[in-house]
Amino acid sequence: MYFDLPFDTETSVGGESCVIATYQVGGISETDALKKAGGFATGQTVGTWLPLPGVTRRMQEGYQARVLSMHLLPVEPVMGVLRVAFPMRNFADSFSMLQTALVGNDVSTALCVKLLDLDFTPQALRGYAGPRQSIKGVREAVGVYDRPLVLNMLKPCIGYTAEEGARIFLESAMGGVDLIKDDEVHGQTDISGVAERVEKYHRAAQTVRERTGRAPLYIPNITARPKQMRENARAVIAAGGRGVMVNFVSAGLDALWELSAEFGDRLFFLAHYAGAGMMSAPGVGYSNAVLLGVLPRLAGADMIMTMYPGRPDSQGYYGFLQALQKQRLPLGQIAPVFTTIGGGVTPLNLGSILRETGNDTILAVGGAIQGHPMGTAYGGEAVLAAIDCAMKNEEITQRARCCPALQAAIDAWAK
Repeated sequence: MYFDLPFDTETSVGGESCVIATYQVGGISETDALKKAGGFATGQTVGTWLPLPGVTRRMQEGYQARVLSMHLLPVEPVMGVLRVAFPMRNFADSFSMLQTALVGNDVSTALCVKLLDLDFTPQALRGYAGPRQSIKGVREAVGVYDRPLVLNMLKPCIGYTAEEGARIFLESAMGGVDLIKDDEVHGQTDISGVAERVEKYHRAAQTVRERTGRAPLYIPNITARPKQMRENARAVIAAGGRGVMVNFVSAGLDALWELSAEFGDRLFFLAHYAGAGMMSAPGVGYSNAVLLGVLPRLAGADMIMTMYPGRPDSQGYYGFLQALQKQRLPLGQIAPVFTTIGGGVTPLNLGSILRETGNDTILAVGGAIQGHPMGTAYGGEAVLAAIDCAMKNEEITQRARCCPALQAAIDAWAK
C-alpha cells in the first residue's frame, strides 16, 4: 500500500526551504498508518498527539512538517517507509534543533522510527559550507597524492605524559605512516595537555624528518568544553599544526560546525564516531548513512572516522557502504569527505577494503602497527607494503618473501 501526497519538493514548505527525512517505521497497521504519520509530522513541529486550540492556519502553513508519502512494506509485523518534509525555518541554523525535530521529540507521537536518509532542497543546502579542506586539502597537507593514506592511532590510549607520548609518536612515525592521531579517549588530562602534546610531538616529527626525509602530521584530539576546544584549536595553529580531531557525537554537531567555520581555513577536521553505536540501534535512532555521512559532512568534517564491520557478509556491511556513499556522493555545493576507516584494519584485510572504497581512503590502523611482533616501526612498514600490493594487484604473500615486516604480520594475524 502506498500513500503519496502532492507536494513540490523543489520549492519548499510555506515558501521556505526544507529538509526531507526518510524513516523506517514500526508499530503501525494498514488502517492507522497514514493517521499516525500525520500525527508524527504534527507532533515533531507545531502540535502534539491531540488537537490544540492554539494552532493557527499560519502556524500550520509556515512551520508544520508535511507527510509526503507512506509506503507499507509486505512484511509482518507491518512496517513502513515514511517521507516527511520539515521547514528549515524551524531550526535557526542549528543541528541541535534539527536533530530534535527529526528524531528527538517526546514519545507522545507514538511512532517508532529510524531515520534512514536526509535530502535537502537546493535552497536548504545553501546554509551549509561543508568540508573546507576536503580530500584535496588533506592530501596537500600530507604531501601524498597517489595512494591511500595511513593513519595511526597512538596506543596505549591514555595515561602517559606528553614526553612519553612523544617517544611512542616517534616510533610510529619511523614506520612511514602519514598521519598520527590521539585515541578518542585521550583529550586534556592532568599529565598531558593538548598544547603540550602538540609541542613535543612536533619535535619528534622533526627528528623523524631529519632521519628519513619526511614525517607524519599529528592530529590531536581537542574534544572538551566548547571554550576549551577553541583554545585547543588556537594552540594547534600556533604550533604549526594542520589538523584536529573532534568526537562529534558527544561534543555535538553544532560545536563541530562552529569550529570548522572559525578554523576550517587553517585546520582540517577529523570527526570521530565515538558514541555513534548508542544512537543507531536496530529500528530506532539514526542510520549510519545519516549519522556518519550526511550530518558531519554538512557540519564541516573533512574526514569522518567510520567503523569497518569486517567481511562483506558481516552484519552492518550494507550500512557501512551507505555511510561511505553519503560521505562522497554529490551533495549540491558540499565537498566530499576523505573517508577514514578504522576498526580491525590489518595488512591482511586492507586490500579488500580498498577494492571497495578506492584510492581516496584513509586507513586507520592502530593495533596492527603498535602490536606488530617486530616493533611499531615495522608495523607501519608492513601496512605500506600491503597498500602497494593492493594498488598493483599483487599477492601479499609474494611481497612478503622480500619484506620481513609483512611476513611477520601475516604470521601474526593470518590465524
